[in-house]
Amino acid sequence: MKAEIINVGNEVLLGNILNENARYLSEKLASIGFELLCHKVVGDQAQNISQAFQEAWNRAQLIIFTGGLGATVDDLTKEVVTSQLGLPLEKNSLWEDHLKAIYKKVGIGLDEKRKKQALVPRGCTIIPNDNGTAPGVIIEREDKIIILLPGPPEEVKPMVEKSVLSYLKGKSPWNVIKTHVLKVIGLGEATLEDRIRDLIDIEGNPRVVLMAQPTETHVYVTVKGMDKDDVDSILKEWEGKIRDRLGFYLYGVNEETLEGVVANLLFEGNYTVSTAESCTGGLLADKLTDIPGSSNYFLRGIVCYSNQAKMELLQVPREILDSVGAVSEETARAMVENIRSSSSSHFSLSTTGYAGPSDDPDDPVGLVYIGLGTPQGSYCQKFNYWGNRRSVKEQAAVSALNLLRLYLEGHLQ
Repeated sequence: MKAEIINVGNEVLLGNILNENARYLSEKLASIGFELLCHKVVGDQAQNISQAFQEAWNRAQLIIFTGGLGATVDDLTKEVVTSQLGLPLEKNSLWEDHLKAIYKKVGIGLDEKRKKQALVPRGCTIIPNDNGTAPGVIIEREDKIIILLPGPPEEVKPMVEKSVLSYLKGKSPWNVIKTHVLKVIGLGEATLEDRIRDLIDIEGNPRVVLMAQPTETHVYVTVKGMDKDDVDSILKEWEGKIRDRLGFYLYGVNEETLEGVVANLLFEGNYTVSTAESCTGGLLADKLTDIPGSSNYFLRGIVCYSNQAKMELLQVPREILDSVGAVSEETARAMVENIRSSSSSHFSLSTTGYAGPSDDPDDPVGLVYIGLGTPQGSYCQKFNYWGNRRSVKEQAAVSALNLLRLYLEGHLQ
C-alpha cells in the first residue's frame, strides 16, 4: 500500500520547529511494509492543505496528516479534509465530556472555540489522545484511508503506538509483516548502497531500504507473507546476505545501540574502561555511562580541555604540546596511555581535535585524533569530520566507541 504524509503548520514550514513527525512516521510505516511516496509540509492556509490533499489522493491509498486539529482559527485540517470528502462534522459527546474534565481540572471553561475539538467527521473512528485535547480520526473512503493526527510529537507518538499501527496492520493483505533494522557505522551511505545495490533494486517482497542517520546508516529489511515461519526464514536469509557484504561495519540490529553493544562486550569480558577527553568535552563518558550497570566497567573520565590540564592531570609532556600541538597523534596517545595507567583500567579512550567553528580558514576544523589504550599497547586514528561544532563532537564520541567495539570484537590487529 502506498502512503503519503502531510505535515501542516506554519511553524514547521518556516523552520521554527523540527519536523519530528515526518521522520518518526516514515520509520513506522516502513517497518510495517508501507511504501512511502513522499512527505510534504504545508502552511495553515486552507488552499494549501486542500491542494496537498488532492495531490495525495491521486497517488496514495494511505494519507496521514499531522497538525491543524486544535482550537484556534488557523487549525483547519479537519475542516478542509471533510469538505473535500463531503462529510459533515458532528459532535462527539464522549470527547466533549472528556474536554470538559480536562479544562475544568486547569480552571478553564469549555467555550465554543475549544468545543471545536469535539467535532469529528461522520462515520470516522476516533483515535484517543491521552496527552492532548484534540483526538485523531481515521476516515475510510472508497479505497483510501485518511488519518488525521495532532501536531505535537509527544501526542502523535503514543497515538501511533497504541492505536494507529495495530489498525494499519489489520488492513494489510499479509498475515505477517516483519522488519529488521540493520545498523551500520563507519561506512558512507553511498559506499554502503554500492555493496547491496542489487538487493535494494529488487522491488516488492522482500524490500530493502536505506535510511541515513546523523552518525550511522540503517538498512531496513521488510518481509511480508502468510506464514510466520516462512517470513522468519526469508528474513534470516536476507539478513545473512547483507551481513556477508558489510562485515564488521554492521554493529547491531533493531533496538541495539552502539553504546549497548560496547557495554555488553565490556560486561562479557569483565573489562573496565576510562576516558580522557578534550574536544568531546565529556560526551564520550556520557555515552558510556548511559547504560544501566555502567559503574561495573566505567572507572574514570577526565575532561582536559586546556594544555595546562593535559599536563597536570594526564602528564602529557610539554615537549609534545610545544612541538606538535594538542591536536596530534602524539598527544592523543599520551592522553590515552596515561589515563589507562593512572586508572588501572583494561582499556582507555582519548579525543583531541578542532570542533570549530573558526574565523581562520586555515584551521583544520573537524580534524580529530582518537586514541585507544589496550593491554597490548595504544592505537590512534585520525578523522576528518564535516559539520558544526555539535556534530563534530557527536561524530568523534561515536567513532571512539566504535574503535573500542572493533578491538573487543577482534577486528583491530
